[in-house]
Amino acid sequence: MLHTTLKFAGRTSRGKIAGGLVVAALSLLATALPAAAQLAFSPDCRNHQPIAVAPPQDAILFTKQPAPHPNGTASIFAINGLDTYVIPQGANSCIVAAPHANDDYCFIARNDNTIDGVGFAAIRNPGGLTACQ
Repeated sequence: MLHTTLKFAGRTSRGKIAGGLVVAALSLLATALPAAAQLAFSPDCRNHQPIAVAPPQDAILFTKQPAPHPNGTASIFAINGLDTYVIPQGANSCIVAAPHANDDYCFIARNDNTIDGVGFAAIRNPGGLTACQ
């Protein structure tokens, strides 16, 4: 069997394809998160949920719902870490790299009322995804 491998800027085409497939799979995940993996809008943070990030997961993917939803921004607050993460305008989702291992999160602000919730998933960071602001 003849096997050829092309190299582009030090990466094989196979590596680029695999990386593209990972990003595509995460994009699909971002649009298909189950209802149980959503933060409901709660400006006073009364409704919050824990998100455990344990190895091999090392990041959290947040997605505006319903997806796809590139309009508006959505802000998520980490209660224990006292951090606020924003899914930016023009992006359906964003990633928080190296979050606190066990924290509670709430969806506290949006500037577009058609954003119903924020989906979440603890994932292994593939790199190349939009970072939360």
